[in-house]
Amino acid sequence: MLVSADRDRFVEIDPDKVSRGSFYTTDGAWLNAPVRAFLSQAFFTNTSALDPFAGDGHLLDLVRREFGVATFGLDIAGDKWARNDSLVSIPNASSSVIVTNPPYLANHSAKRKGVDGLVATYFDGSDYDNLYKIALDKCLAAADFVVAVIPETFLLSSFDKSRLALVSVIEGDLFADTEAPAVVACFGPDGLQQLGEFKLGNASVYNGDALIGSLHEIFELRTGRARSGIQIVFNDPNGRIGLRAVDSHDGVRRIEFIYGDFEYKRTRIKVSSRLLTYLDVPELSDAQIQELVVRANAHLEILRAKSSDLILAPFKGNDKKGNRRRRLDYALARQIINANLNA
Repeated sequence: MLVSADRDRFVEIDPDKVSRGSFYTTDGAWLNAPVRAFLSQAFFTNTSALDPFAGDGHLLDLVRREFGVATFGLDIAGDKWARNDSLVSIPNASSSVIVTNPPYLANHSAKRKGVDGLVATYFDGSDYDNLYKIALDKCLAAADFVVAVIPETFLLSSFDKSRLALVSVIEGDLFADTEAPAVVACFGPDGLQQLGEFKLGNASVYNGDALIGSLHEIFELRTGRARSGIQIVFNDPNGRIGLRAVDSHDGVRRIEFIYGDFEYKRTRIKVSSRLLTYLDVPELSDAQIQELVVRANAHLEILRAKSSDLILAPFKGNDKKGNRRRRLDYALARQIINANLNA
């Protein structure tokens, strides 16, 4: 598979594994204090656990040891579990609590990796753009309680979160074969408003064991109004504001608005540039631009602190210091600039 046209780099892939979106958990960090509390509530009335994408069984092994409940697995491959294509339907006659790490594979990634023909039937007629969303939808249809290890991008997605009770961000590496940023999402029964300490529909959000706030509180930080008549031009080769919209792998250079030139060459700017670029606010003088950059960076750091970075999308795993890398989307960048323009 071509991974870099600029460098002519290729890597070998396992089409079968890639098309299944299989990444197996090898670490028990997903079962932290808030997730354990949720599962304890779920197992009061549902005394068994089912993993419809069981793989090597690590999740079920840990649940059986920690909670002493019966466990059952399904999988489309191998002979360890009953065979079932759980992206189509999930049998759950015992109304077991579903605990799973579903497959991750975006539709566009399947095409890029040349395995779209193997997964096309799942995406055909679906509104979802990733196998994990299809899987999660099937899980929620099959069980009242679902605990799923899924990509952190779920938080910024439009997936229905009305049954979501809590989300815990796992910043360590859960998988042996990918650095995919993950969260543990815990869902309760449809129509239930409260489950122990957890409110459904306005999920509690944790970074590991530490409570950050509610999902509503965190993403309210993304709301804002544009200033009428003020133009902000992104991907402008002559722009006076540089934007490093992604945390660097070295753990030193963070997302930042920069006055004037920075390490990115202006000649490399494209209409599609999203990580490194230049922008401009034509109505402002150079002095006003400099002041805007200072205020915008201060505002960005406040937002990062208040949300523990969760209003920013994750980007390619962790940096060299072990911190989750983040990406600033242009919608939020525009909001930050608008909020800091002089009246």
